Amino acid sequence: MKYLKGNNAILQIIALCIISRIPMLTSPNMVLDGDESIVGLMAKHLFEGKELPIYFYGQRYGLTIIEELFILPFYVFLGVTGLAVKLGVLSLWTIGVIFFYKTCEALNKKNVFIPLLLTLLLIICPAWTEWSMKARGGYVTAFTLSAVTTYLLCIERKRGLVFYTLIGLLLVLVYESMSLWMPFLVLLTIYKLAKEFSFSKIVALCASIVLLLVCLRLYKTTLYDFHQFDPILPAGEWLNNVSRIPAFLYHSLHGYHYFFTSYEPGIFQVVFAAIFFIITFFAIALGLVLSVRKKAIDFHLLVFTIPIIGSLLITIVAPYTNFRFLLPVTAAVLLLVQLLLNRLRLSALYMIPACVIIVSGSISLFTFRNFKFTVMNEDNITEVAQYLKSRNIRYVYSQHIYLAWQLIFYSEEDIICRDVSKLGRVPQYHLMIDNALKDGKKTALIGVKDDYFGLDIKDPVFIDLIYIKEDMPIEQLAQNFAIQYTR
Repeated sequence: MKYLKGNNAILQIIALCIISRIPMLTSPNMVLDGDESIVGLMAKHLFEGKELPIYFYGQRYGLTIIEELFILPFYVFLGVTGLAVKLGVLSLWTIGVIFFYKTCEALNKKNVFIPLLLTLLLIICPAWTEWSMKARGGYVTAFTLSAVTTYLLCIERKRGLVFYTLIGLLLVLVYESMSLWMPFLVLLTIYKLAKEFSFSKIVALCASIVLLLVCLRLYKTTLYDFHQFDPILPAGEWLNNVSRIPAFLYHSLHGYHYFFTSYEPGIFQVVFAAIFFIITFFAIALGLVLSVRKKAIDFHLLVFTIPIIGSLLITIVAPYTNFRFLLPVTAAVLLLVQLLLNRLRLSALYMIPACVIIVSGSISLFTFRNFKFTVMNEDNITEVAQYLKSRNIRYVYSQHIYLAWQLIFYSEEDIICRDVSKLGRVPQYHLMIDNALKDGKKTALIGVKDDYFGLDIKDPVFIDLIYIKEDMPIEQLAQNFAIQYTR
């Protein structure tokens, strides 16, 4: 049993996190999407000492600085590459998994094998297969910082003013990264403060929260605000979306999705998602029952149960089925299972579904090697960049919003590209390209397949699925692009 505890267990977890992602990291389909490319560029600018980007370009939310810092060491050894970005985010996620394990260990009152088993389920969960390596403006940061915060609040230790000051700072950083992780952390913090009530601790917590929020708010006023939060449905429509919660959760769990689109999962993703789906609702029901079955309410168990319900219900306010919104549910459910197993008599029978879900989840990791969210790949984009450079073309218009950012990143900014939006996330890029067009410098239009959108394009050059049309007239481009000039 000594191999399941302490440093041995942590080394096993690190190894599992890395080995389990090798199929995706070595896949010919591995390519950064548009948003990941933006974070990769932000890390590049930080690496080169050009700026200190704290929030996702063009937004006043989505804390990215921590992801950027984790990417930097991999840029040193691997250069500015997609693999470096993936490995940087994976290392950040791995730290979160370690703290998740330590939290389970702190909560565990029975078999020492259980925390490692639950951590294994988190590692192989299809919902995290891709997202454990996605630099997407705060999701992995929120996961890791929430894991650290949960661990600090769950371990048995003396908590003073410094401790609650630190908790306040962590809560703000999680909120600024991705607020979907907040309900559980807020309830847990309130519960711990109520148990060891102290006015000075409350002041320390609130002061640190207010101070950091004010500082960040002042900083945000200096940022260009291109992209707002996703819209929220009117309250009258919320009840209509309650019925979509089960499907929302299931599609989130099988992991075969991108933005609002769910793809057909394989049998192993289906098996894992189905079992985890059952565990989720069974754990919620059992958590509620055990919390109130005695005369005294078990607030500790409720604190771990109620946020899961809240995470499921919050999906009804969103007009789109953004399946990544339910990522916080995975870790929260497993922590609740840890508490429930403490209260139940364990039977060897629980190993049957455990073995099934472990086998299905483990095999599903390999099937993600074939997962494609786009028709393009890294070689295709790199070849386009090389072609443009060979033609001495540095300024490019893209009909495809994400291809624009991918081309900038994979060319390491040798090619500057803009999409159809008026000023985009980085207005300087748009203005540089528009000025180059006006000055008669060589430019080109690119897109995917035949997305000409009414433009008169004859005899474009095709590199795989990406077309290139050089020196399009200003009058033609102005039909699809809001062209502006500065001097």
